[in-house]
Amino acid sequence: MTSKPARKDQPDQPPPRIASDTLLRGGREIIIIHNNSEYHLRLTAQEKLILTK
Repeated sequence: MTSKPARKDQPDQPPPRIASDTLLRGGREIIIIHNNSEYHLRLTAQEKLILTK
């Protein structure tokens, strides 16, 4: 197995933590644009998150 190389701009720091309600802003779905593609992040009736392209 290989490990990911450490990021040079943030050595030894954990990834940022963002609450899902901060992302969703009271809604049930957001669209995330990544590399010119749209991804839908949805909150289900069971309060689970689903990310689809």
